[in-house]
Amino acid sequence: MNRMLFATMGCAAVLLPQAAGADAVSDFYKGNTITIITATGAGSAYGLHGRLLADAMRKNIPGNPTIVMQFMPGGGGAKQANYLYNAAAKNGAVIGFPLKHVAVNQMLGRKGLKYDAAKFGYLGSLGPINSAVAILKDKAPAYTMEDVRKTEIIMGSTGKSSETYITPTLMNNLLGTRFKIVTGYRGMKGVDLAMERGEVHGRAGSWDSLKSGQSEWLDKNTVSIIALSGLARNWDLRNVPTLIELAKTDDQRAVLEFFGSGNAVGWLFMTPPSVPAARVAALRKAFDATMADQTYAAKVRARKLDLQPSTGAQVETIIRKTMSTSPALIKKVKAAMNAK
Repeated sequence: MNRMLFATMGCAAVLLPQAAGADAVSDFYKGNTITIITATGAGSAYGLHGRLLADAMRKNIPGNPTIVMQFMPGGGGAKQANYLYNAAAKNGAVIGFPLKHVAVNQMLGRKGLKYDAAKFGYLGSLGPINSAVAILKDKAPAYTMEDVRKTEIIMGSTGKSSETYITPTLMNNLLGTRFKIVTGYRGMKGVDLAMERGEVHGRAGSWDSLKSGQSEWLDKNTVSIIALSGLARNWDLRNVPTLIELAKTDDQRAVLEFFGSGNAVGWLFMTPPSVPAARVAALRKAFDATMADQTYAAKVRARKLDLQPSTGAQVETIIRKTMSTSPALIKKVKAAMNAK
């Protein structure tokens, strides 16, 4: 009888803290508001992805909080990441939706970055981002991979920390293209409008954002997709080579694979550092439950967006691998990016 009593008491001792923790999380979020802060403007695929996730995820969070979006473009994603790390509330009421190179840029030693990517709380990812190098045929003097090695093409960019700058720079230094990169555009929408006005000829950015935001370019065949920045060809761009495939040497491939780690984390969500562990765990669980929601998945795909989710633990593994890149490779990477 005594053994049974102690066993019962032991089980209760284990269950009570867990139940109390769950109740505390629910009590915090009930009637509260979570803000998802994205590193782009409202008109981008990030804005669309964020709104779809917010609508579906709230019911999976204990206490069913309201979820709203806030848009913080600037510095190729640096403004948002810095804010999330240094100024955002660290209580679980803020979720970041950064650009994919958050760890890559830190390893490059980008100026103006004020965060440690290893200390964010990673909730998960909607899937990898294979960015497309796209050129408007009726605005550009050249729009094939062969010809952009001979002719200067102007590429629009949101900032030096973003894919819009990184990819054309790598192509110039490793693959012999002649891109002139103009920075300072506000979000991908700003780059797209500049392309339509003829200020710039092309952009390197999310294939999803191109499909969802500029589908008429694809429908009318006015845009040429010459390369992809991912580790593998996109499922719906089987005839477009990756930069890795275009590389000629092992060193070039190693550099491009390093940047490919950013593509792998893709559409990632994260909390500021030092958020209570129970709240991070609850948000991770809610994210995973949302990814398994077939109604949510159908809405995402109906907007011409892809969904290949990974967990917070999987994202964290990729981030930590990026952060442990050898100094010898980082030196080669910096040379390819003209970075000191």
